Amino acid sequence: MLPAVLCICCLGCRSLRQPEAVLQISSDDAVTVTDVHFRSPGTDGLFWYRIIVPKGEHNERFPVLYLLHGANSGPVEVMERTNVVKLSSASHLITVLPDADFSYYTNAKHKRHARWEDAVTQELPHDVESRFPVLEGREHRGVAGISMGGYGAVKLALKHPGLYAFVGTMSGALDITRRPASLQRWGQTWRIWNIFGVRPNARRNEDVFNLLGTINEIQGTTWFESCGKDDLLISVNERFARELRNRGGDLQMIITPGGHDWRSWNTAMPDLFRTAEKALTKAETQFHLSLGGGT
Repeated sequence: MLPAVLCICCLGCRSLRQPEAVLQISSDDAVTVTDVHFRSPGTDGLFWYRIIVPKGEHNERFPVLYLLHGANSGPVEVMERTNVVKLSSASHLITVLPDADFSYYTNAKHKRHARWEDAVTQELPHDVESRFPVLEGREHRGVAGISMGGYGAVKLALKHPGLYAFVGTMSGALDITRRPASLQRWGQTWRIWNIFGVRPNARRNEDVFNLLGTINEIQGTTWFESCGKDDLLISVNERFARELRNRGGDLQMIITPGGHDWRSWNTAMPDLFRTAEKALTKAETQFHLSLGGGT
């Protein structure tokens, strides 16, 4: 009798739902930083993101950059370890930092309530655009990321070419779907199996090189890639750069000092934001010129 009662109590606890919430973290003359928790069907819980919104003129709207964190990291660390707030303000980009756990931004093959690709590509933009002054449309939307997030940005852009006009990857884990099982890294291997599946053919739709080889249209997107010269991932990043350029991709790549670390990412981030700003405001500039705002 007691086990049954405990089971019912546990089910009752799991059914309790935390409320959605919007909390302003900080605000000054340049930007407002806000945390948002919203209901996510894809993850069967609350999805939270931190958003940096530049201050503008009345009713002014901004392009948006979704900046994806790496494994064992999150929005708070990205904000504390980088100049993302200043870069967002200087480039006049809304920057969204979603918290996606250890997900590789993928709909997990063998894990319930872990449809992170759906949450990031569908639910998150819908929530952001309903609450904040975002310029809507592909031409004003970009995605970038660090390490795990760099893989996520590339994979999501290749799988959903109608979503993003700018894609950036810093030290992207672009080989993640091809890594063999490792006893020394058994925990990582187990997580990879849960996310991507065990068999190689189950991973083809998540493999950036396979996706790049099958996508019909690569033009119309601005790409940025960086990697540290001492990073163990530099060879796979250079390979992706070569194959992207061979397909006609518009790519800027830089090699930074350092390895797989914040030194490399902080070196690259100003260039990433400048490239994103140019790519995501191009359509708006052309629109104003067409109205006679320039020569």
